[in-house]
Amino acid sequence: MSAHSAVAGAAFPAGAIHASGGRTPPAAGQLRAERAALASYAAFREGHYEPYLQFAALCLGRSGPAQVAVTAAFTELAVAWTAILGSAAPAAVAWRILHDHIDRARGVQAACPDGGPTARELRDDVQVLSRQMDLSCERIAEVTGVPPEQVSGLLLRASLE
Repeated sequence: MSAHSAVAGAAFPAGAIHASGGRTPPAAGQLRAERAALASYAAFREGHYEPYLQFAALCLGRSGPAQVAVTAAFTELAVAWTAILGSAAPAAVAWRILHDHIDRARGVQAACPDGGPTARELRDDVQVLSRQMDLSCERIAEVTGVPPEQVSGLLLRASLE
């Protein structure tokens, strides 16, 4: 084996094309993990697409830009889904990604350095989801990745202001 093919083989995951042109079949465990990740992404998309689209449309005022922002967010999620699943709160990461795409569509720079919504923006988001979209506290928590008790606190604070 040449040094080139040894390096090429080490650089590509199972199932990738090697320098010799052949394929290494992926391991059964890897296939199961990939299928599980794909199923998880599909379920997440199924459960979050509509509220994301409605929220984006309310933020942007038009359905066309909302559709573009949500499609871009889900594309980014699909590409990074395995890493996102490994995070402490995948739905919260996804919400930050959606927010980033909505902010870009508005031509607004993210207020938080990590690109996510600020505490005030999150409170405003929760209000929109509750008052304009009529989502329950539990559904808001599911959509945003914010714990239900924090959603309740944000709604209470918003009602007091």
